[in-house]
Amino acid sequence: MRRLLAFVVFGIALAEAEEKKFSLKVSEDLELYGALTGAYFRTNNPDQDRFNLTNGVLGISGEVGKDTRVGFDLAVGSLLMPTVWDGGQGDPQRFDFTQKGIAREGFGFLWGYLTVKPSNVLSVDFGVMPTNIGYEVANTYSNPNITLGTTWTAQPVIYPAVRVTFSGVEGIDLYAEYNQELDLDNFVLGVLGELAGISFALNYYDYRSFKNLIDLVLSYSLGNIDLGLNFDYQWLDDPQAGQDRSAFGLALYAIPNFGRLSVPVRLEYFNEGTSGIYSGGNADKGYTITVTPTFKPAGNTFLRAEVAYISTDRNIFENGTEDNRTTLAVEIGFTF
Repeated sequence: MRRLLAFVVFGIALAEAEEKKFSLKVSEDLELYGALTGAYFRTNNPDQDRFNLTNGVLGISGEVGKDTRVGFDLAVGSLLMPTVWDGGQGDPQRFDFTQKGIAREGFGFLWGYLTVKPSNVLSVDFGVMPTNIGYEVANTYSNPNITLGTTWTAQPVIYPAVRVTFSGVEGIDLYAEYNQELDLDNFVLGVLGELAGISFALNYYDYRSFKNLIDLVLSYSLGNIDLGLNFDYQWLDDPQAGQDRSAFGLALYAIPNFGRLSVPVRLEYFNEGTSGIYSGGNADKGYTITVTPTFKPAGNTFLRAEVAYISTDRNIFENGTEDNRTTLAVEIGFTF
């Protein structure tokens, strides 16, 4: 993200940098960040169209201290989180403390957590925070595509948690986490880092008394093409009679870059049997194809269009008469 650097002492001075951000000088340096994006969506099966605010985010973060550092990250706003399933026909949402996740319509609190770093190799985060799992994120202006894929829809998002991270090995972080997503007692173990130019994340997520998830993310740049992979294997703790226990999803990403123009492509396949993990029990398997030509007139603005297609092995769209859905979208955004 390109940002604008600013140091404010009884006023604001602006300085250009490749990464643009706002730093506010109050008693300590603070960083102001966020995005405002809006889109038009049109889908078939059934035919629907809608203008929507896709991201409205205003956040502030900072860090103080020397030997022991204390930081924070706080964001408010709303997130649409459009998917290939709904075609962007939903409503923007915020954090819902009663459900301990992003689940309530409207503008409000999104995430907020404190970070304590007693040493250079250890940090502790606690509060409401985004997950480390998955290639895509809920604040979709940070994703290569407008819509979120089927793999993302079965992953955790934002939740109350405490996370301990150990960075004692160069280029590798190990972490353990306890969270209360879905009002459950959940545990996570993961390793993140980079080796031989490949960024990776491997996570195990245990939804207590519900399901388990193993998630792998790989990223690599080959010339002017950014490549990504997200693979999930999930299984239920106590499937019902006749219900399959496990499911898997695979998402592949290729993002050719040509200066200010890029053409992100996402290909997905999921196979859930009768587990319902990805579709909620409506389809056994399916695939998606998403293409999102993107133009950036400036580093912190973008204009992108998208065609997203999903096909399943069952007629689950248009009141059970169609097995596919196509979404067309155009989005404009400003980030800082």
